[in-house]
Amino acid sequence: MARRFARLPPLNTLLVFEAAGRHLNFSSAAGELGMTQPAVSHQISFLEERLAMPLFRRVHRGVVLTPAGAQLLDAVSQGLTTIHEATIALRRRSGPKILHVFTDYGFAAWWLIPRIGRWSERAPEVEVQLVTAQRQADLRQADADVAIWFGDGAWRAKRIVQWFPETVYPVCSPEFARRHGSADAAALRNERLLHVADVDPPRWMSWTDWFASQGVAIGLRSHDLIFNNYQLVLQAALLGQGIALGWRPLIDDLIESGQLVCLMPTPVRTERGYYIVEPPGRAEDEVVTQFGQWLIEERGSAAPFPC
Repeated sequence: MARRFARLPPLNTLLVFEAAGRHLNFSSAAGELGMTQPAVSHQISFLEERLAMPLFRRVHRGVVLTPAGAQLLDAVSQGLTTIHEATIALRRRSGPKILHVFTDYGFAAWWLIPRIGRWSERAPEVEVQLVTAQRQADLRQADADVAIWFGDGAWRAKRIVQWFPETVYPVCSPEFARRHGSADAAALRNERLLHVADVDPPRWMSWTDWFASQGVAIGLRSHDLIFNNYQLVLQAALLGQGIALGWRPLIDDLIESGQLVCLMPTPVRTERGYYIVEPPGRAEDEVVTQFGQWLIEERGSAAPFPC
């Protein structure tokens, strides 16, 4: 039986190739795998020599796949995904029930964690493990049973339900509002703004987008603060450091408690939002279904937004 696979490249080499092909950058692949960039390059050269054909073409800021490389990456990715999902299914069948929930930092910190105790009361036999990220992610790689993910909903998934549309208000601390008085969009342009660092492709509304929706243009700015995740943006707003864009439902508890105030009563809405997403390739799971229903119930039972 072993002779059937005798001519396959070593599995470790294929793992390195998959990471390099996914990142299209040997340094990024090395960082993910805990290797050095020369070690990744050596493994790719070994694989190319073994197959007697190039798999990557080197360019200025990374690499691109050759047609042969793209064909191999597709096959290796499918194979590794199948192995990964089979081992997860077997592990979960033999041990206690664990629900892996994937979301972003802001949603986990400001909405989910304050409410997760209510889910645990409903399903005390289920252990919840949160996995968080800020940038766009491949949900298949995140080892998630279910995700609460922000974007346009155009993802490959088993099931997608829009949970909350993108609904945005400018917010700040009550002290900041008292110091700076009431404001319209044109006046806000002169205040210190708190930003989430841009990602590519864009996933959420930026201050530039918000001002454009108000018919106001903003130019180059030097006195703003930029953070790499939304949790830090809200913490800075709570400390009176400036004005943030506040996404519902993340800011609901902070507004209700008076820790933040809305500077303008009318929100800006878009077609994006938070979605409940079940990654592709998963078998039907009653716990995942119950968790999704609980999320929808929690949304429906929320008090009216006070802005």
